[in-house]
Amino acid sequence: MLFFINFKAYKESTGSNAVTLIRGIEKQFGDHPSIIAVLNPLDSLIDTKLTKFAQTADPLNPGAYTGHIPVGLLGGYRYSGVMINHSECKLTLEKIRDIVQMASEQGFRTLVCAADLKEVKEIVAFSPDYIAYEPPELIGGEISVSTAKPEIIQEAVKLLQGTGSKLVVGAGIKNRNDVRVSKELGAEGILVSSGVVKSPEPIGVIIEMMKEVV
Repeated sequence: MLFFINFKAYKESTGSNAVTLIRGIEKQFGDHPSIIAVLNPLDSLIDTKLTKFAQTADPLNPGAYTGHIPVGLLGGYRYSGVMINHSECKLTLEKIRDIVQMASEQGFRTLVCAADLKEVKEIVAFSPDYIAYEPPELIGGEISVSTAKPEIIQEAVKLLQGTGSKLVVGAGIKNRNDVRVSKELGAEGILVSSGVVKSPEPIGVIIEMMKEVV
């Protein structure tokens, strides 16, 4: 099971605070293959043993693209993949298709977020490595998706059966029980953010969640 930690752009998880959090994870887990840090572009130069994903990217090679993050540049910053279409950074289906295709061609893994089953059905046609089911109304909230919508997770699992894409679940996941239920429902990964990075003891939260991840 994979453990994606979206650092977003919180003060608690960017700049020097990102370095502190990353070093804490490394001290506890080293370069554990299940832990993937999804970093803000401003923090892309932080040296780390952890697997890194970019928070978004554009289907472009290096060139005259002011304000863009070309997929073709990710390797130079030691990224292993990219997360796209988060509810806070939505993309068109055409752009999702193009990014997934280009990332795959260049050897990067892709995590594509979906707000509902309709989006899951649309996105699976592009064959990303992972699809993250994240109902927007539960993101950052007190109720996890595994508690509020377990039946939807089960449906999403069925939709991905026989495809090359694996299901990741997010939104409101913040403790060991949320991870356990997600795994029992058939998810192969979790995507967390505020439940970890805004916690007074983020490493402690990760330690508890990892008991179910591994």
